[in-house]
Amino acid sequence: MAFPGSRTKKTDVWLLPEDERDVGRSIGEALPRAGWLCSHPGPKGLHQVHLHPSLGDALSCGGRQAFMLLPEGARAPEDVPVVGGAAAGADLSRSAVLQFLCARRFRDDEGEAFEAGRLAVTWNEPEVGPERHRLLTDQTRLAWQALRSATRPAVFGSRHGQRVSGTRIGPAAYDLVATTGMPLTRGGSQRLRPVVEQRPAGTGRGRVRDSL
Repeated sequence: MAFPGSRTKKTDVWLLPEDERDVGRSIGEALPRAGWLCSHPGPKGLHQVHLHPSLGDALSCGGRQAFMLLPEGARAPEDVPVVGGAAAGADLSRSAVLQFLCARRFRDDEGEAFEAGRLAVTWNEPEVGPERHRLLTDQTRLAWQALRSATRPAVFGSRHGQRVSGTRIGPAAYDLVATTGMPLTRGGSQRLRPVVEQRPAGTGRGRVRDSL
């Protein structure tokens, strides 16, 4: 349950590494002064965290996720080195972090599947105040516009016939799923399948919808 005043936005997204590069480039063009914190697996404090100038740099340094400081150009925590020319305003405090979590392919008893990553952000409007809330809202909108420009809508069906939408998929990930039929997940055990458009009898096989 969201707390009063909480503002949250999240989109599940399936990306391959080449898609991640496109999304990172698109967000970087929209918010060029934004810095990304790398995130390393293991207990907190085991690895040094850095502020990087791009999503790609942060993912290369860390693991499966990275965090962009908002508003754009906000200063890093005192114990975080700034590397690679990342911009960090000494007088601009951080009010939110935008999480980028990579999708991953995995194998279990049911076979191989593709688990969604996500783009997500949250903040509390009363805590940040009206002016900072407007700034965070505007910059969040830019980040999601960048995500949409580098991906396409993903439409899938569950094994029970439920239609699932509101998610995104990168071009390379789309080609993988459309050609292999690899099932997708959103972090749980439920497998999702591409929605198939059935042609009239005698006209050949059904095909994966172009919007997936």
